[in-house]
Amino acid sequence: MTSKERVMMALNHEEADRVPLDIGGINNTCMHEIIEKQVKETLHLEDHGSLIKAIDQGIVVPDQSIVDYFGVDTCSIYINEVRPWVDNGDGTFTDMWGIGRKLNPDGYYYNMVSHPLEEAEEVEDLDAYQFPEPTEYMVEGLRERMEANKDKCCILEGLREPMFGLPSWLRRNQNYYMDLLANEELSDALHDKILAYYKKLIDFLMERLGDGIDIVKFADDMGTQNSLLMSPEVYRKRVKPYQAALYSYVKEKYHKKILLHSCGAIRPIIGDLIEIGVDALNPVQISAAGMDPEGLKKEFGDKLTFWGGGIDTQHVLTEATPEVVKEHVKRNVGIFKPNGGYVFAQVHNIQPGTPVENILAMYEAYKEIAPYRK
Repeated sequence: MTSKERVMMALNHEEADRVPLDIGGINNTCMHEIIEKQVKETLHLEDHGSLIKAIDQGIVVPDQSIVDYFGVDTCSIYINEVRPWVDNGDGTFTDMWGIGRKLNPDGYYYNMVSHPLEEAEEVEDLDAYQFPEPTEYMVEGLRERMEANKDKCCILEGLREPMFGLPSWLRRNQNYYMDLLANEELSDALHDKILAYYKKLIDFLMERLGDGIDIVKFADDMGTQNSLLMSPEVYRKRVKPYQAALYSYVKEKYHKKILLHSCGAIRPIIGDLIEIGVDALNPVQISAAGMDPEGLKKEFGDKLTFWGGGIDTQHVLTEATPEVVKEHVKRNVGIFKPNGGYVFAQVHNIQPGTPVENILAMYEAYKEIAPYRK
């Protein structure tokens, strides 16, 4: 059985030989550059260097030595931005969207420091903003990567957070959140422009990569630790229609599975996500309110593939003993794996400071619990 077949069986709610494993197939199941180097050193794996696409997060597309050692089933087909970040010469950089970035004092991540549409007040103010034209630089080396990983489940990555994250980054969070309630005309106009742009971008990418892509991954972080970032009613009125339009465009025109990343306590809208075509959900933040594995599997397990949720990274992976880590993994996988519909990953990326012995314990426990008994 190939890795591709294993993952597709999970998405079709069928039990394969084992639960599929994702390390870095999307940019929310990765290791930070520092962590991957520590893991390679500990295991005496060959170091081919670090490939970082998500510059702001410092996370790596996994080294082939990591992929081979752990038996990873996924492959990230991670597009570049339309061009490299522009160095402004004052310690800040400008990304493809015109958003200003500055390195955090700890040296790990880049924060947003300016927003190109934060001063917009009327719909007409949006007209001056030029969306970045897709370029061949975006897909450099990706056909070769797909060719070399035909047996893996290939996931189109790098589309970021089109319908909730991106508009808030362009407008600045507080402005966008107020738009949702107090300036619906501006909110809808910005969403309309983003939707039109993403359809164009999807066409550009699928023309060049589509025959090798199995899953298209989007993100929109809509939850906090305890609740949604907006009420379900606001979500259904202002955001959901645009997500639905984008996902249906991908599914109807290109017949690809949709994987959505959305952090936090999003249980009140999981049914909505299924309704608009989401096939798999990541990171399954099991430490957030209402995101308990048993309840999620019972309510949604026959309609949605859970992609993640293997171990809490806020407290357990970072603070527990290796023995507790193993128990935690086995419990969660034991809940999620029956009847397929599950891909193993930790909850979000592995951050600096996480003990390597806990990371290795996590994968050891996964290996023990992953097989399906035929």
